[in-house]
Amino acid sequence: MKTIALTLLLLFTGVGASAERPNILFLAFDDLRPEIGAYGAPEAITPNIDQLAAESTLFNNAFVNYPLCLPSRASLLTGIRFNNRNFTGGDKKELYPAMLAMQTTWPAVFRDAGYWTATRGKLYHGNVPKEQRPAWDVPGQFYIVPQPYRIEPELKEKIVVQGGIQKDLDAFFEGKAGPGAVIYLSIDCEDNKLHDGAMADEVIGFIESERDKSKPFLISAGFTLPHLPWIAPKKYFDMYPEDAGELAPVPEGTERIIKKHDQRPISSNLWNEGLTDAEARRLKRAYLATTTYADAQMGRIIDAIKKSGEYDNTIIVLWGDHGYHLSEHGLWQKNKQYRVNMRCPLIIKAPGMPAGQVTNRVVQNTDLYPTLLALAGVEQPDDVVLQGKDLSPLLQDPDMDWPHVAHVACWSRYGINTEQYRFTDFGSGEYELYDITQDPDEWNNLADDPEYAQVINTFKKQLDEVTWNKK
Repeated sequence: MKTIALTLLLLFTGVGASAERPNILFLAFDDLRPEIGAYGAPEAITPNIDQLAAESTLFNNAFVNYPLCLPSRASLLTGIRFNNRNFTGGDKKELYPAMLAMQTTWPAVFRDAGYWTATRGKLYHGNVPKEQRPAWDVPGQFYIVPQPYRIEPELKEKIVVQGGIQKDLDAFFEGKAGPGAVIYLSIDCEDNKLHDGAMADEVIGFIESERDKSKPFLISAGFTLPHLPWIAPKKYFDMYPEDAGELAPVPEGTERIIKKHDQRPISSNLWNEGLTDAEARRLKRAYLATTTYADAQMGRIIDAIKKSGEYDNTIIVLWGDHGYHLSEHGLWQKNKQYRVNMRCPLIIKAPGMPAGQVTNRVVQNTDLYPTLLALAGVEQPDDVVLQGKDLSPLLQDPDMDWPHVAHVACWSRYGINTEQYRFTDFGSGEYELYDITQDPDEWNNLADDPEYAQVINTFKKQLDEVTWNKK
């Protein structure tokens, strides 16, 4: 770690960048898959993320260890590979704090190293747990009034368009539905009247005045969008035509029935949640609109750093906590083993590093802990054992040899993602193997093809060698 930090410091100095320790801005998005212009999504309007990507390295094959907020964020913060099984032996609410307590998180390491630290919005799974608050000079709350999964009375009157599953809409307005409501609302209001706009205001306040400017900063801005329910100001819906929201292709002759192992008890088991294709397109349009709204708030934060004169000496990481189904295989959800659920956006800008790069090398959320330490020149504590890899070499050479794969889990299913394959072991003698280069939408399961028997055996052996932390 010391060698890497010295190398990076010399690199920064060599290109004329400040020799001061770099600041860090961590941008976390909830349920944002790579439905982003910079990733080639044709409909997405994301100018600020696209501009950041043009000045950064974009990771085209970034994956999370588990496609759900809680375990994904626990792994991000601790550098430990978690599934979502409760190892506390008690209340499920104890699980997340227990995960975080397994070793020192990187925010704590940075504060101990002399950084001024602040968080606002959703970095953790909800508010900062009390045991983690010492890691922050400002341990900002997740919720900001109005709460992201409810609607204030004065805003209810400003709703101009609403839709989604009717029973979810009814429950939402009765105060009985929350973050799982498959609905959308277009509201004629200013950006900061909704959660992500208000969060951005507070983060901008950190940057402009509410910090110790004698120290480098670590600031985390956690966006709730594009998590359900899809709520955004009207102007962002208006940026998309009424017929926007292209659905995923379905091979001709495919019966539109949700596979048994893809069904879930908390929602409809019907294709597209029982909605018509036209209604489903409106759902995707809403996802796009909320993504554009979050993109605009991110742009405001980055503009504030530019105005401060510290942009060139700031590491910026953009990360989504997992992928999401937007009609693929008839699904509108996360927490499935598909690649579209496991794959997440990841963009890293670092002082002195080349800009406008794309790497296809496979990386994971557990890699961010060692990467941040290396880029900032902060020593890894002796009692911290990280399961991820430092990605800074890929920022210098995105095409370098990188013999690493992504180890993933979902329910009792464990798998491996590579640049070519998605392999899943269901634990009951059932397997899935998809060649992503030939079948990106995962319709042709190769697991029973004798030609791929050796490939499956290799993946099975690799799975046996992987440690999942259950305490």
